[in-house]
Amino acid sequence: MDNNFAILRTEKLKTFGNIGGSLAHNFRDIETPNADADRTIKNSHSLKSSAEVMDAIQLRLPEKRRSDAVLCIEHLITASPTWSGWGTEKENEFFENSKKWLEKQYGSKNVVAVSIHRDETTPHLIAYVVPLDEATGKLNAKKWLGGRAKMSQMQSDFADQVRSLGLERGVEGSKAKHTKIKEYYAKVNQDEVEIQRNVFLPDAEYDEDKYMYAERCVKSVLKDLQSDLALAEQTKIARQNAQKAQKALIDMQNDVLAYLNAKRHLNENEREELDQMIKIISQKLLDRRIENNGFNADFNY
Repeated sequence: MDNNFAILRTEKLKTFGNIGGSLAHNFRDIETPNADADRTIKNSHSLKSSAEVMDAIQLRLPEKRRSDAVLCIEHLITASPTWSGWGTEKENEFFENSKKWLEKQYGSKNVVAVSIHRDETTPHLIAYVVPLDEATGKLNAKKWLGGRAKMSQMQSDFADQVRSLGLERGVEGSKAKHTKIKEYYAKVNQDEVEIQRNVFLPDAEYDEDKYMYAERCVKSVLKDLQSDLALAEQTKIARQNAQKAQKALIDMQNDVLAYLNAKRHLNENEREELDQMIKIISQKLLDRRIENNGFNADFNY
């Protein structure tokens, strides 16, 4: 029988851009390819919109804070996809217990908003927590997330909260790297992707959250590919035109040399007659080259 684990992931949001990008994804204000639009109606939110959550976060923040302070901690809470409780009353109980644990862990006032997504591969809860230390009135994410020992204890405490539902903690003391929310999404919502081409991604902006950055990377790669295709086509056409032009130039140079050699031994009247004849012949040759090569030019004789 497969083990079913309680899953808790956290991510520190240090700018309002980070928060805004997360909220846009959470409330489906931006396109979410891994979400089923037909099931989005089944999602639930403690606050009605991303704007309301942003306002609630700002109201909870102290006026004075460090420039590098963590403004909000985003939480993702779920369980193994194979857990038998999905789609049953146990699912509701799991999310209710998760919210109670969050409020006990951080204080109910710090748990600003909670959402439940049921339109992705596995149902999950998203919570926005302002890490305000009531004792000092300051933001202090380290109080809860500072160091491996605190993170490990938090995982154990959460697992204890939902153990009665048939879920257990991951292997304690494991050397496995902690998976952040964005990495978890990538693992559970998409198959292995083989990159067929080396791409160069833009640097992240200081006020840009992960979702905004990801969207900009996608646009950058698509633009790069389109530019490559256009450049390749333009280069091919330019090379063909250059070859035609070079051939036409060589042909004309040969015509001119023959013309000059012929004139060298003629008197003035003979030269005038030859000039008139050359004009007629040259025009015919030019017309023929334009017809055969698609090369166009204007000449004065």
